[in-house]
Amino acid sequence: MRAAALILAALALALAPAKVGADATREAVGFICGAEHTAPAAGPVNVVLEDGIGNDHWAIRTANPVAQRWFDYGLNLYHAFYHDEAKAAFRKAMAFDPECAMCAWGEALSLGATLNYPISADQTAEALKVAQRAQVLAANDDAKIRALTAALVTRYSPAAGQGEAAFRREMDAIAARWPTDDAVADVTAHVIMIPSRADDFSTVPRAMAILEGVLKRRPDDTAAIHYYIHATEFAGRPALALPYAERLASLAPRASHLVHMGAHTFIHVGGYERAALVNAQALDVDAEFGREMGYVRPLGAAMYYPHNISFGTEGALMAGDATLALRFADDAKVAFPESVNRRAYALSRSFVAYGRFAPDKALAIPESAARDGLLAIYRHYARGEAFAAKGDVAGVVAEAAALKAMKLAPADAANLPHVTVAVGVLSGRAEMLQGRPDLAASSYAQAAAVQETAFGKSFDPPPWWYPVRRSQAAALLAAGRDAEAAAAAEKSLAGWPADGLALRVLGEAQAKLGRAAGARRDRDAARSDYRGDPAALPLALI
Repeated sequence: MRAAALILAALALALAPAKVGADATREAVGFICGAEHTAPAAGPVNVVLEDGIGNDHWAIRTANPVAQRWFDYGLNLYHAFYHDEAKAAFRKAMAFDPECAMCAWGEALSLGATLNYPISADQTAEALKVAQRAQVLAANDDAKIRALTAALVTRYSPAAGQGEAAFRREMDAIAARWPTDDAVADVTAHVIMIPSRADDFSTVPRAMAILEGVLKRRPDDTAAIHYYIHATEFAGRPALALPYAERLASLAPRASHLVHMGAHTFIHVGGYERAALVNAQALDVDAEFGREMGYVRPLGAAMYYPHNISFGTEGALMAGDATLALRFADDAKVAFPESVNRRAYALSRSFVAYGRFAPDKALAIPESAARDGLLAIYRHYARGEAFAAKGDVAGVVAEAAALKAMKLAPADAANLPHVTVAVGVLSGRAEMLQGRPDLAASSYAQAAAVQETAFGKSFDPPPWWYPVRRSQAAALLAAGRDAEAAAAAEKSLAGWPADGLALRVLGEAQAKLGRAAGARRDRDAARSDYRGDPAALPLALI
C-alpha cells in the first residue's frame, strides 16, 4: 500500500546520516513525482481515521471507545496542524458520546487561534458556544477537566480581562498544577507561544521549559517535538532540537506538516539538502492525505503545500542542487493554478530557481494576469539573474531599472524590502560583470543590510532566498580586499552556516591571506556541503 511505502520512506529518512547522500536528489524528485501522480478520490469528502498522524493519547472520561479514538485522532490532527480535519474529528467524537466534556473541549480548542492562524470575531463567538457546552458537561468531572473547560470559556469571552492573554495564563497555571500531564503540557506550550508570530518571544522560555519536561519523560512525543522545534527556533537555539527533528518524520509519517517540520531545524544548522528532502516528502504526504480524505482540488490548495514547496525550493537552492530546485519549480506550475490562494508565495521562489539554474525558462516567465506585486518583483529579479548567468549586462541593468520603477499598490507595501534587496543584488551583479568589484561590494553591502534588518531572523522559509552578505564577500575577494572578504564571509556563515558558496569565498580569502590550514578546511567544507562544484561558479554569480 502507498501508506506503508510512505512509512518505510520516513523511517529510512530518519535513520539516514545528518549529511544526506548523493541519492537524496533522486529520492526527493521521486516524492514530488508521487505527489503529482496521486489520483484524487472519487467519493465524498469524509474525514477518516489515519495511522501515522501523531502519537499523543489522552485518556478522557467516556464509556465509548470509539469516541476516545476520535478524540485522540482529533488531538493528533490538532497538533499536526490539520486544522479543519481536527475540528471534524472532535465533532465525530461528540457524535459518539454527546455527554463527553473533553470531546466538546477538543472541538472548542480546535476552533481557536493557532500558532499560524488567528480567528475572526464571528469564529470566536461560535467557539464560545462550544466551550460553554463543554463547561456544562464538565460540571461533575474532576478539577483538571473543569479548569480546562473554564479556560476555554475565558479564551472566547468578550468581557474585559478575558481573551487570549487570560487564556494563556490559565493554561500555564493548569500545566503548573499538573506538571507531569504531558497532554496538558503540549497544548499549553502551543497556546502560550502564539504571540511569537507577532515577534513577541516573551513566552518562549516558559514554553521551552514545559516541552523539555515532556521530552525528558517521553522523547518521542510528536506534539512536543513539533512545538520544541518552533520554540528553539524562536529562541535562537535551533540546534537543541536537532536530535528530535531528525526522527520526527518517522514518528508521524502521514502528517505532512510534521514530516516538514524538521526543515525548520535543518536550515538553521546548515542542512539545506536535508531541508529540501523532507519538504519533498511532505508534498507527497499532502497529496496522499488529500486522496484518502476524498478531497478533489489542486495540489496547492492543501493548507501547507505552499509552505512545503517554498521551503523545499529554498533548501535546494542553498544546497546548489539544480536538479531538485528545478523539479520543485516545475511542480509549482502544476500545483498552483490562478485560483489557488498563496500562489505568489510559492511561485516567487520557483522563479528564483529558474533564474539561477534555467535562464531561458526564467526569461520566458509571462507577466501575471493577476498583476500580483510579489510575482512581478520576482519575475524581474529572476530575469535579472538569468541575464547575469548569460553575461548580459544590459539585461541585468534593465531588470534592476524595472524594479526601481515599480509602483507598488498599498496592499503590496510589505514587499518593498524585496524590491530593495533585488535591486541591490542585480546592481551588484552588473558591476561585477563589468569588472567593478568595489562598486559591487557597496551595492551588495546595502542590500545585505536591508535583508538583515527588514526581514529579521525569519527562516520560515527565509523571505530572501540566500545571504546577500556572501555576495559582498565575493566582490571584496575580487577586489583584492582579502581580509574584508574573509570577515564578510564569516559574518554570512554566522547566520547561514555550512553555506557552500560562502565557504568557497572564505577558503579563497584564507589562502590569499596565507592561512593555509583554514583555507583547506573551508574549501573541503564547501565541497562537502554543496551539491555541485562551488569553485565552478563565477564570483559574479555568488
